[in-house]
Amino acid sequence: MEKIKLSIKERESKTPNQLRREAQIPATMYGAGEASKSVQIDEREFSRLPAAAFSHVIDLDVGNGKPVSVLIRNVQRQSTTSKVLNVEFYKIRLDQEITVTVPLKFVGVAEAVTIKGGQITHAHDEVEIECLPNDIPDFIEVDLSKLKEIDDAIHFGELNVPAKIKILNPSDDVVAKATEIREIIEEVVAPAEGEVAEGEAEAGGASPAPTGAGAPAAGEQTAAPAKGKEPSTPTTKGKEK
Repeated sequence: MEKIKLSIKERESKTPNQLRREAQIPATMYGAGEASKSVQIDEREFSRLPAAAFSHVIDLDVGNGKPVSVLIRNVQRQSTTSKVLNVEFYKIRLDQEITVTVPLKFVGVAEAVTIKGGQITHAHDEVEIECLPNDIPDFIEVDLSKLKEIDDAIHFGELNVPAKIKILNPSDDVVAKATEIREIIEEVVAPAEGEVAEGEAEAGGASPAPTGAGAPAAGEQTAAPAKGKEPSTPTTKGKEK
């Protein structure tokens, strides 16, 4: 991978907000047994850094012709606009191993999906590794073709990496797994014979006229309800679904 470069300069005697209004990002450089140093970066130049810059070594041009090898350790952003407010650079030695996080790249075709009809679940998208600064890879591959059957899984301990790279995640942690696709089928239950489905009974409606024995003869009057009481209306509660 081509070296990533970035120019910085010593912090001017201005407040952080003044620098930001002038499209400059306040930053700090520390590490390698040296005192912390306040610097500033051009906002536009920082925005042009590739995604790999956040996990790879960057050569900082400090203006004296000797680049400084650093890692971006922290980027503070404004929560509402994602505008960069502050950056921390960690100075490193190229002969000492460091710990970084790099992305996982999922490759290959899983038979558990194409033949068995399953699906792949990704438990992680990144991996933590330890290596020398110049050995940091762009990504670590995960070969999904190893997933032949439903419930097959790939663990961190099964990833193929060069001997000079050490994976720090627990070896038995699952990276990806083939799972069965579960369909939710909504069951519709019909009311039993003789029962009234919920919603069919009319709240407040009149009950059907009685027939057969007990029905009033033609011309007869039914008893009036007691004074002060409303006539009750029978309702039928539907079977709960």
